[in-house]
Amino acid sequence: MKKNWYSFIICCLVAMLSACQNEDELSNSNVGYLRLTMGVDMSVNTRADGEEVYDPKQIAVQIVSENDEIVEETSNWEEWSGKQITLPVGKYTVKASSAGFDGATSGFDKPYYAGSAEITIQKDTEVNQTVTCTLANVKVTVNFDQTFVDNFTSANVEVDDNADNAGISPLTFTMGEATQSGYFPVTDLKAVVTAVNKNNVSNTQTDVIENVKARDHYILNYKVDDGKGDGSVSIKFDNALKTYTYTFFIPTKPTTELSVTANAWAKLAYLTGNVVTSKEELTPENMKFQYRVKDAADWTDVVATLNGETYEGKVLGLTPETTYEYRMVYGEEQFVTEVKEFTTEAATVLYNGDFELWSQSGQTIYPDAAEYAGNTSSFWNTSNPGTTQGLGAIGGALNPTTSATSPVQHGQYAAQLKSAFKIIAFAAASLYTGNFAGLSGMSANMEFGKPFTGHPIALHGYYKYSPVVINHVDRMPEGVNIVEGETMDECSIFIALAKKSFTFNNNDESSYIDYEGDDNIIAYGELPSGAATSGDGYTEFTIPLKYKSLTEEPTHIIIVCSASKYGDYMTGGEGSTLYVDNFSLVYDGEPAIWE
Repeated sequence: MKKNWYSFIICCLVAMLSACQNEDELSNSNVGYLRLTMGVDMSVNTRADGEEVYDPKQIAVQIVSENDEIVEETSNWEEWSGKQITLPVGKYTVKASSAGFDGATSGFDKPYYAGSAEITIQKDTEVNQTVTCTLANVKVTVNFDQTFVDNFTSANVEVDDNADNAGISPLTFTMGEATQSGYFPVTDLKAVVTAVNKNNVSNTQTDVIENVKARDHYILNYKVDDGKGDGSVSIKFDNALKTYTYTFFIPTKPTTELSVTANAWAKLAYLTGNVVTSKEELTPENMKFQYRVKDAADWTDVVATLNGETYEGKVLGLTPETTYEYRMVYGEEQFVTEVKEFTTEAATVLYNGDFELWSQSGQTIYPDAAEYAGNTSSFWNTSNPGTTQGLGAIGGALNPTTSATSPVQHGQYAAQLKSAFKIIAFAAASLYTGNFAGLSGMSANMEFGKPFTGHPIALHGYYKYSPVVINHVDRMPEGVNIVEGETMDECSIFIALAKKSFTFNNNDESSYIDYEGDDNIIAYGELPSGAATSGDGYTEFTIPLKYKSLTEEPTHIIIVCSASKYGDYMTGGEGSTLYVDNFSLVYDGEPAIWE
């Protein structure tokens, strides 16, 4: 290959004595005459990109004296064509360069040519000097081989100063666009190729070009790896023409491969990522997650925290029942996972949480619509059926209450739970999600849990509690000290998410649910204090759900309210009364972790 250059000839002539001049005047003169003639060498070097010959009108010229003063200058050498320039005798530097550009920055199709020559103007002496302008910056051309185009859906190469000097901007060469030549000041370069394969997985490779000199032309060819090895490169060097041809072999699979998964709840998502393979050292601070609503234009960054060998991140404030796209990214998309999707859960509303639905089946009142009232069909249930099955000794009273008779926090109705002593046994009033499963002698069989999927953060609601002194003690839990006639009764409200429902008998402690130790319980939370509420109105509460696992899916929800906390042990205060109203599930925020 050959190379272009522009040359112009500066001919310095000591003018001949004109016939009209006096010989004595000439002999006493201390000046010479410069006649500038521009000659352009039309021969060109063969190039890879067919660059056009530079327009000679872009050549600017300066004549600089020994003390660095500009004696004469022009931004267009044609202004001096055919003219004589008078210069005092002395030494000068003639500088020529591309006009309007100093070559100190990068740019597409902006070659910078420069050249200089030292001249001496002597009296009565003719000086001929040729100044040749050559490429003074560095040329870069990028080519994408057809094999590369066939295997990648998109690709670009960003070429930049390897030292990241200020003022030198990177130039991006994009696959599919017309070939351009980029020009850089004389500096070592780096080329970062980012390619997305047919599986929408991004691969990035960085290559450094060192010992760069002016007039160097680097042709970067990108091909698909044909078995030469990941990231291999072949180089051709033509010393005579200063042309370097680099051929980079890019694997269709990333040399560094990342994986990412998501665990989506209603309004938040947990993102998890791993480095599957890597042939280079990665900086954890450069890793991040990104997400967006499906088909949206812009990504939102999420901090990725390295925990052991796994990167973790979370996204808050999502919209329920919405599909999102997500990925994990290293650096400026040097390595990117394929784009995946997750769909957020529904923010399921707690059925009849405001306790506005009430109906009666037989002699039992249920907190539900008439078509669902019954031992197994009602979402909310009660121990009330024990008072209507012939014994009258099982179960305290659950009844709807209205603002006309008792306090109501919201709407027209609230639920009133009142513990009682029936004939021979104490019975706490209860309200729970589940089924009343019948009687076993003087004890009740109950099933806690109704079908439910989702991950609420907390249970929110309102309650009012008026306890009395415990006047019936049958049994006590281990570690609990109750003095009959002295200890004040307490209420209980708790929530649990489980992988099953639980059936137990209130007279068989071995069947009681171990909320802490049972692996079928995913999350649990309880009212921190069962003491009496203050004032005449309701007290607002929020019970956080403490999760044992953030990945397991619940199948049932358990919510239990009792006017006497130890009613399962047939212990409590006759007449303790609990009102509850306006229950709802909370989905905003982060869940608490069971410790």
